[in-house]
Order: sequence, then structure tokens, then C-alpha cells
Amino acid sequence: MQNGSRIKTFFMAFILISILPGTVLPALGGEEGQTICSDLPGSAGLVLDGRGNAYTADCAANEVLCVPPNGDPVVYARVEAPTALAIDRTRMVFVGTASGLIFMIAADGAVKRTYDCGSPVSGLSFDRDGNLLAATGKGSILRLARKNLNVPN
Repeated sequence: MQNGSRIKTFFMAFILISILPGTVLPALGGEEGQTICSDLPGSAGLVLDGRGNAYTADCAANEVLCVPPNGDPVVYARVEAPTALAIDRTRMVFVGTASGLIFMIAADGAVKRTYDCGSPVSGLSFDRDGNLLAATGKGSILRLARKNLNVPN
């Protein structure tokens, strides 16, 4: 009987979420949400490094921005038509673009082309082995071996 009660609760929660699509859920712990920065009209993607810095791409301005935990956004690098971001365990930022290129941005801001996917990049992520995964506009997900990306160890 208890399993039936859990199933009913699950479906009621599902229905509420489905019916109320514009509802904003409160932050965990009942605290209000906090705006870290604003005025980023072309913002796409968001990744965090181990030091609390947030990185986002401003598609309209062709920039990758770094937002420190208690500061204003700064231009980290310039990349044409950025669409997706990922950051690896060494704090290298990878940027996918509308043209299908993937760039690596070193901690000093140096930009290096690392791969051409052949179609727009819509998402980037790393697997547990450090290989880069890229979702493309052709409906594919590519696994790019770290050793083939010319990334320093």
C-alpha cells in the first residue's frame, strides 16, 4: 500500500511541474536567489572552475567572459561565434563555435584551435578520463581523445 502512495505523490508532483511552467522555484535552503552579474544579452553556456570563477560566452560580442566570485565580468578571450563551453581539471577552458571549431583557452588567455567538428557545436563536456565530448548540429556526439587535442598534461 505504501508503494501506491509514493507513486501517487510522484505523479502529483509531475502534474504540478507540468501545469506550472513559468513558476520559479526557490533556492535550496529557502534563501533568495542572488544575481552574480547582469547585462549579458548574448550569454550562452556556463561553466565553473575550482576557484569559483564562472565562465560564459557572449555570442553577440564574440567574447568569453570570466566572472570572479565577487567581481565584475572581464573579457577572458575573444572567439568568433562561441556557442558552448567546458572546463577541464587543469582549468583549460574549451569553447565550441557556430562554425564547428573548438578552441582551448589557457589560464593566461592564449587561444589555440584544437579541433574542427565540421558543424556547429551545441554542447561540450568532459568524461571521467579527460576526453572532450562535443554535441554537434548534425545530431552527433563526438568523443575527442585528450591526446589528440594538443592539451598540455
